[in-house]
Amino acid sequence: MTAALPSRARAAAEPAALPPRASAPRLAIGLIAAAAFGLEMAVSDRYGYVRDELYFLACGQHLALGYVDQPPMVALIARLSAIASGDSLIGLRVVPALGLAAMVLLTAAIARELRAGRAGQVMAGLSAACCAEYVAAMHELTTTMPDFVFWAATLLLVTRLVASGDPRWWVPAGLCAGLAGEAKWNIAFLIAALIAGLLATGARRLLRSRYLAVGGLIAAAIAAPDLIWQAAHGWPALAVFRALQGQAWHNRATYWPAQVLFTGVALTPLWVAGLAWTLRSEAGRRFRPVGLGCGIAIALQFALGGKPYYAGGAYAFLLAAGCVPFGRWLASQRRAGRAGRAPRPLLAGAVLVASAAIMLPAALPVLPAGALRAVPLQKINYDLGEEIGWPREVALVAREYRALPSGLRRRTTILAGNYGEAGAIDRLGPALGLPQAYSGANNFWLWGPPPAPDTAAIAVNGYLPLLRRYFARVRLVAVFRNGLGVSDDEQGVPLYLATGLRVPWPRAWPAFRDYS
Repeated sequence: MTAALPSRARAAAEPAALPPRASAPRLAIGLIAAAAFGLEMAVSDRYGYVRDELYFLACGQHLALGYVDQPPMVALIARLSAIASGDSLIGLRVVPALGLAAMVLLTAAIARELRAGRAGQVMAGLSAACCAEYVAAMHELTTTMPDFVFWAATLLLVTRLVASGDPRWWVPAGLCAGLAGEAKWNIAFLIAALIAGLLATGARRLLRSRYLAVGGLIAAAIAAPDLIWQAAHGWPALAVFRALQGQAWHNRATYWPAQVLFTGVALTPLWVAGLAWTLRSEAGRRFRPVGLGCGIAIALQFALGGKPYYAGGAYAFLLAAGCVPFGRWLASQRRAGRAGRAPRPLLAGAVLVASAAIMLPAALPVLPAGALRAVPLQKINYDLGEEIGWPREVALVAREYRALPSGLRRRTTILAGNYGEAGAIDRLGPALGLPQAYSGANNFWLWGPPPAPDTAAIAVNGYLPLLRRYFARVRLVAVFRNGLGVSDDEQGVPLYLATGLRVPWPRAWPAFRDYS
């Protein structure tokens, strides 16, 4: 009798056996994914390049194993997209739009692993398509796009790991995490949070497996080239992280309201319910390590002062988890409506779509660009404003450059204060007769300094103290206006003409470095 007690205790500690997975409603989920892709492509060239895209396109022209502020994947995607599409903006945005379709498929797949019914799987896919954070991130080619997709894929694989108890899933999970690390280093926070979730539950036994070591080695091998590049260049990413910490308290102050705003008011109860389902319900007990890991990842970014969207990929699991009980309730209500009344699943879907429609102007450039002057949605989604005015700004630089006497123009370089300006000049300037731009911003600094014969500079946005230190004469020649009155980082930017370089560029260039 006493010998039976430990076995009973062990049995009580083990989660109940899982029911079989419901069949996947492939047509419905596929239609949602196609609609999400179509929405993104419909507005793909409505404004213009966003600041970061101009930088990534420049990085794509200097392919390397790593960069100051990012791993190499997005630069490679930018380069391949430019080649495949004839260097068009629409072509650049195809891969991000496919990313939103992938989020729909992955979130629905997670819901199926959690044993959601067909209605729950459809609602999970729809919730991903209606998540304002995902819709906004998948509009443009930035590191956030593959980061979200790889977080969702990693969560799907770890969900299969805990559902099956088969440690062999560590191998594809390690492969996925390694690829994620080549897109954005952010995946390390999710991995740490998931391990903490496993350690805190009975699923810690899954950590005692040689397959975890194999998966870890695969991830390390994929990440190694970028780490070697960072080491060879003095770990510039650390300087970038220190600069980002300057925004930490602002990020903490806006973090939790942003979690509601970025996912959407209608979706917030759903992901909160998903977290509660994994932490408190017997049905979700087996998946508690993953739910706990997602909660830890979100809280960890708050504690570290990270930007509110850094843990956004975790919502793929939490939304899917919320759709398990929600889908079951919808299924039970399917036949409850009276004649002439819309079925509950359709009403629920309509609520999600309506919630997404309300946030759509803040997520995508659906309004005329000039409307941002009166309705400053760029205060919610910074990138909306950063898609405006680049051709006009480059044209202003070209005007001032052409206005120089020919002798002075031949020895004048273009200095840009940030990588968006430098990228815009490199992308749009050659057609206007502009030379290559130089900048102290991130990887542009490594691609400098300007040519030795260039003893004069047109400087865009900043550098005034440095210009006065290293040049004999500095004067303001123009101020940029985007013509729409839209408030963004480029509105009111000064242009200076600096002549009479006092020291050779190799001596002056270290002072221009700005890793941020």
